[in-house]
Amino acid sequence: MPVNVFVSLPALALAVVAACARAQGRAASVVPSIALHTEGISTPDTIVYRRTITRSGVDSVAGTRTVTLRAAGGLLEVGQRFPGGGGEIVDTAVANLGTLRAVAHRSHQPTRTMRFDFVGDVAQGLVTSRSAGDSIARVDTVHQALGGAIYDSNVIELVVASLPLAPQFSAELPFFIYERGGRVQMQVAVRERAMLSLPVIGQRETWVVAVGVPGAPATVWVDTRTRAVLRVRYDIAARAMSFTDDRATPLR
Repeated sequence: MPVNVFVSLPALALAVVAACARAQGRAASVVPSIALHTEGISTPDTIVYRRTITRSGVDSVAGTRTVTLRAAGGLLEVGQRFPGGGGEIVDTAVANLGTLRAVAHRSHQPTRTMRFDFVGDVAQGLVTSRSAGDSIARVDTVHQALGGAIYDSNVIELVVASLPLAPQFSAELPFFIYERGGRVQMQVAVRERAMLSLPVIGQRETWVVAVGVPGAPATVWVDTRTRAVLRVRYDIAARAMSFTDDRATPLR
């Protein structure tokens, strides 16, 4: 991956999503009973994860995923670049910095692009798709009722790392997944406290957190001291495979 992997939203687009954020209200928490700890993600950062895919018990290296964080004007912009769909996927999610409430989402995939703005209780935008051999792209207008504040599923690991993690912690959180109709409730629970050893980082104590992503349950390893996400694994039973991202960037 190139050094400059982050595709930032243009200034005009940022102005639009900032207006959306103001419309939501400055202190509109997604789950009022849960206070997030987002202090550590307000500093610009670039993190590289080494990806491994496991099929039938056999591991294979599948490139890297790069995450770039940038905060400005009370918003957090999260850029991600990773392999997928027979090519490369570049996602940009914008959230309220203090609450991580979703504000906007952009996704550029080999055969599809998606643009969503979260305004009030609605996700609105466009999905443009083109199959191989098609000369004309299909454009679908999206207007999905969300039933309340929501997190973007593209920042699941950041939400998990910001939770008040502790033994027996458990909560049900709403995440946006366009393909599943918008609002998806996911159970998030601390499974254990365990040591994790990674080549660049060494041995660290982590919270091991299970997330009930439909069709692809996830496990997130969060450093107990720094709240850094050290490992993320998704298990996809329908395809008899899993993929694991291990942090390859040293802790600051």
